[in-house]
Amino acid sequence: MTSIGGVCYTKNMKHTQAVREVGKFVSGLVTADLITGLWFLASGTLPQWLFGVYVTAPFAWLWVGCDVFILLVLVHYSWHPKALEPHTSSRMLFSVVGVIMAAVALIHFLRLVFGWSVVIGAWDAPLWISWIGVLVAGYISYASFHLASRKN
Repeated sequence: MTSIGGVCYTKNMKHTQAVREVGKFVSGLVTADLITGLWFLASGTLPQWLFGVYVTAPFAWLWVGCDVFILLVLVHYSWHPKALEPHTSSRMLFSVVGVIMAAVALIHFLRLVFGWSVVIGAWDAPLWISWIGVLVAGYISYASFHLASRKN
């Protein structure tokens, strides 16, 4: 146990607090990305090329929708202290998320190894996106299994 400011913390409590703080920071980044997507929709400048991606109005709506979903999840887990405490149903949920994210990371890794092409509409996804997919999905899988294995 560690005492910080008169409050006693265990190792798991410090880890949970760190995860919550990172979630708060990332929610700020996602909010900025959401505002950018909304700006593109409202500016009337679409379609246009942005960093090698042809952004159309339907693509921007998908972008905004994904950002809203991610932001809701981040806000829930970052600002609700009891959300990361393990109990039976959350352990099952964390395990399922861990398996799904491990599969996503594996698919991204196989795409990198075999050079598979992914085309969504008229957009050909570059291979470097799969590096991000491997890292993010792999970490989410690891964190999910870690949270699922925690004791009360």
